[in-house]
Amino acid sequence: MIFVNDLTSNADILMSGGVSAIPTEGVWGLSCRVGSLAAIGRILQIKQRDPTKGLITLVTEFDDLAHWYACPILEEADQESGRPSTWIIPVNLQCPTLLTGGRQSLAVRRVTMPALVRLIDLTGPLVSTSANRSGRAACLTRWQVMNQLAHLVDHVARGRTQGYLKPSTIRDMQTGTIIRD
Repeated sequence: MIFVNDLTSNADILMSGGVSAIPTEGVWGLSCRVGSLAAIGRILQIKQRDPTKGLITLVTEFDDLAHWYACPILEEADQESGRPSTWIIPVNLQCPTLLTGGRQSLAVRRVTMPALVRLIDLTGPLVSTSANRSGRAACLTRWQVMNQLAHLVDHVARGRTQGYLKPSTIRDMQTGTIIRD
């Protein structure tokens, strides 16, 4: 369920460079706009995450970040359904190293969860990483996020995760190979 006023508020906060906690397919995530490097830095601080680990980006279509890709998108990635996959895509030098962790690839997940699609339609691609401090369990409910991180983010969205119990599969965009199931 998505709350219209909350969607608008959340999008406004993200568009102005804020950090928001949002429900994703399986866990709650910390998000900001892909182009907001200051907000990405805040997410790394909030999580106490090593910047060399890189971050996932959420898109509604792989073409949303095509200007960074150094390989074509596999047909199976574009037509994927069910539990989402995060695709590891080689990128060019224009892709910010804060997203890649200094690697030559970017983790990209095409979302189909209706609430995420609506949000990304308003904001453009988002950074996403689980809503938790590094090394701790990811938050599964809004209540957990409110207790642990509400004082550190600009907004905690309303809603629920899509209910997937496992994290996304990780796949290689060049070969289609499953890296993590």
